[in-house]
Amino acid sequence: MAALSKIIQLLDVPSLDPDDARRRKLVNILLLGLAIVGVLALVATVVADIASAGTVWESNQDRLTAYIGISATLVGVGIIFAINRYIAGWLASTLLLLLLTAAAAFSDAPEEVAGGRGLLVFAIPIMMGSVVLRPYASFIMAGLSSLALSAIALGLGWVPNPFATLVFFMIAVVSWLAAQTMERALKDLRTLNVELDQRVRDRTRELAESLSKTEAILASTADGIIVFDTNGKAAVANPALAGLLARPIGEIVDRDIEELMSDTVGAEDREVVAALLAGIQEARFPSVKVKWGKRTLSVSVAPVRLESDEEIGTVAVFRDFTREAEIDRMKSTFVSIASHELRTPLNAILGYVEMLKEGVYGDLLEQQKGAVGRLVVNTNHMLSLVNNLLDRARIEAGTLRLNISSFSAANLIDGVAGVMEVAAQNKGLELTSYVGEDVPQTLEGDWQRLHQILINFVNNAVKFTEKGAVDVRICMRDVDHWAMSVADTGIGVPEDARGYIFEPFRQVDESATREYGGAGLGLSIVKQLVELMGGWIELESEVGKGSTFTVVLPLELNVPEGAIED
Repeated sequence: MAALSKIIQLLDVPSLDPDDARRRKLVNILLLGLAIVGVLALVATVVADIASAGTVWESNQDRLTAYIGISATLVGVGIIFAINRYIAGWLASTLLLLLLTAAAAFSDAPEEVAGGRGLLVFAIPIMMGSVVLRPYASFIMAGLSSLALSAIALGLGWVPNPFATLVFFMIAVVSWLAAQTMERALKDLRTLNVELDQRVRDRTRELAESLSKTEAILASTADGIIVFDTNGKAAVANPALAGLLARPIGEIVDRDIEELMSDTVGAEDREVVAALLAGIQEARFPSVKVKWGKRTLSVSVAPVRLESDEEIGTVAVFRDFTREAEIDRMKSTFVSIASHELRTPLNAILGYVEMLKEGVYGDLLEQQKGAVGRLVVNTNHMLSLVNNLLDRARIEAGTLRLNISSFSAANLIDGVAGVMEVAAQNKGLELTSYVGEDVPQTLEGDWQRLHQILINFVNNAVKFTEKGAVDVRICMRDVDHWAMSVADTGIGVPEDARGYIFEPFRQVDESATREYGGAGLGLSIVKQLVELMGGWIELESEVGKGSTFTVVLPLELNVPEGAIED
């Protein structure tokens, strides 16, 4: 271990320039490798000479040349090592590259060097040039190698090999790019380290100063800040909070959140904020937005802990979100209006295309029928996308209304089967349906929206299933709830994707959009429709074996006031 440590120390060359130190260390490593190879070559030559009683040589001149060549290489390595360590790294690197180029030129018979296997050896100094000197050194070494190769070829009476020269410069380009990238990355890393060190020093100083300026910071913060003790009473509040809540600080301190919200916040928002402060929703939502008087406030909370991890209270931050909420409302209104305006021409296009397809304006050629068929499919796809955007806008704006009426579960499931049967058959899938015997003859709900929900699930099941079956069922979950489920034998949903597939414009992965189509709006709309009806969605899935989506709904609807169409 001590010997290895000494070798490492010997390889390191102290230098104020980190790039110079890196290159000189690399040169030492290469020299060490060459020295080891040279010693092994010398030992192998001696052993072979002794074992063969000198018969491996054609003449004593060849033997002498071999021993002198290996010895000279070892001596050269030692000289370059001394120059690198004690004089100049660039000079040592240059001598090393020249040594390697010379070795490449005399590594084999002239015929092999000029046009055979010896050409490969020249790539070594070309590639090393960009690493041990500068990135551009590869081009210099490529030029020297080309000159050496041309000189050997001319000495043999051959025409110089232009292809070899081209290959040398191609190797030089690749080496230059790699070295440039590496040096830039090292430079960026050193800059980042310097910036991080400076940032740590600055942050330490700022934290030290902030300990004596807590009150000034609270007073100048634009967001409202309130700290509750372990009993839920407000202990600290800043002036910004007083402005947001339209209460003087004296009426905020020593009050709990329920007292602060009592006159200005609706019952539903009060429950949300209380649950957030109690930690019930902390894992799901980093913040909530509530209507507080005439303002819309974003509320986020975090526990206050000592260094011992003892929790001593909760800090809540209130931010005025009124403008952003108004922008969101305007955005939803714009999408709603735009969707309405788009649906009218799309319906007209679809109507005329359907008439063309039915031959109202005369019979069509087979090629024309194919084009009209594609028009129908793409227009329906566009209309579906516009309808989804319109539904999304209505849900966000809170203007979506349910049309509640009595309907038959059998009629609902038959309607879905009638729409999706052809799509399933086209993919060779079996579409089955079942209504449980214990399901009431009539159910209460919005038949159109329930039909939309089932169509969405069945369409996804067919889309993501290549073989097998899709099963649609309606049954009783318990005495108070009934359920619709769609099971398939498709690709399944990975565990890590189940938390976001119900978010708008999200699919399991980006490639799904290209391979299977869709904008990722369907499941988002389905989830919000189900929640509007007072239900929930359950998902069971195994990758590669299929998925089962189940919608559970109450027999007695509990729809929010204002969500039912008059």
